[in-house]
Amino acid sequence: MGIGPFRWLPYQSRRHAIPDSMAANDEGRTLCGVAVRVPHDPPPRCPDGCWPTCRDCDGAWREQEGIPVFPRPHRKADKASTAAARQGSRRGRS
Repeated sequence: MGIGPFRWLPYQSRRHAIPDSMAANDEGRTLCGVAVRVPHDPPPRCPDGCWPTCRDCDGAWREQEGIPVFPRPHRKADKASTAAARQGSRRGRS
């Protein structure tokens, strides 16, 4: 078993997060809620390990681990300064 509560499993063309406690032939759910059966033989790393990560699993995993989502959401202050900069550049064009 791994060092965290979840691990990644290629399934249905995406990398999904599953509980690390799931063993071969166990049935359960991914973090995004998809029903899955863990294969007896692990899927090959290439190309299966290169599939895109399921966004819902990634979000749920990050929330559980206390990791900010990627890309990080902008703060309101950032949005206000960006809007002000845009407004200023528009005025300079006249």
